[in-house]
Amino acid sequence: MKTLAITCIRDEGPWLLDWLAHHRAAGFSHFLIASHDCSDGSGTLLAALDKAGHVTHLPFTPEGEKSYQWQALKKLSKHPLYKQADLALFFDVDEYLCLEGETLGDLLPEAAEAMPLRWHLFGNSGIGSWDDRPVTERFTRAAPDEIALPLAHFFKTLHRPAAFKGLGVHRPKSDKDKPAHWLAATGKPLSPEFAAQQSRINLFGLPSKGERAWLNHYSVRSVEEFILKTLRGLPNRMEKHVGAGYWAERNFNTEEDQRITPMAQAAKAARTELSEFDDLHAQSLAHHRAQLKKLTARRDVVELMWQLTLMAGSTPPGPTQLAAHLKRLKGLSTES
Repeated sequence: MKTLAITCIRDEGPWLLDWLAHHRAAGFSHFLIASHDCSDGSGTLLAALDKAGHVTHLPFTPEGEKSYQWQALKKLSKHPLYKQADLALFFDVDEYLCLEGETLGDLLPEAAEAMPLRWHLFGNSGIGSWDDRPVTERFTRAAPDEIALPLAHFFKTLHRPAAFKGLGVHRPKSDKDKPAHWLAATGKPLSPEFAAQQSRINLFGLPSKGERAWLNHYSVRSVEEFILKTLRGLPNRMEKHVGAGYWAERNFNTEEDQRITPMAQAAKAARTELSEFDDLHAQSLAHHRAQLKKLTARRDVVELMWQLTLMAGSTPPGPTQLAAHLKRLKGLSTES
């Protein structure tokens, strides 16, 4: 079975090899990776990985102001590897597939064509300093599975490319004349209405109990790594500010969650197989550490780091709080 992991990166070299190793161990047979505007050696690392046959690297130069990630998706959707894949998943380097007693190939039976994999938000576990170890080892505190927060139920989609017109950020583009058969990560069919709702990109309101797979989303990491993220920005929403508000919406540390730990041994072995690229990894790491040193010489950055430290962890909202918030937002949209 051809199982393809697809992503788009910019300046994410220090986290790339661990992400690749985890997902090679998880069952992906190949990786299709677009990159743009890399200044940290990511492009050089990807070129070396491509030459060795571990990935297929698709560098591109963005044009205009349109989302760079969407520009990448358009190119990736046309790539022969995507069209020939039996299963594909487009996701980011801070998202890690967690399999609960399953193999990747077992998730989608032949009759099913798509499965939404819910985000599971992980906080910084109270860690300020950046330690060059896998995020799955360093961060084990997360939001509750059934958190009353729509943001925490966004998903990415494991799918059969043959059933869709092309890639999307959260779900592939469907063919209106031939709706795909969607299966929940619990193994139960999703409604035809869900399959038809191309704009629906979260699972809020649907039960997560019994899921066999999801994505651990390490979107904040340590305080120091988050500072680097504020500089790098977001791939598909370039205008959105990454700061204390972004941190507060994602830094949940209320539950100890080590369900991904059984995958660690195989991931470690896969990482050892990539040790020939350690020098390139070290060069990228040194670039980011030099950037961090410059950033932390600025007063505004030091003040932000202190604010993030004081916000040790966000409290999950209750259903009543969420309902009140959504009511206010609805009122504002009506007034406007």
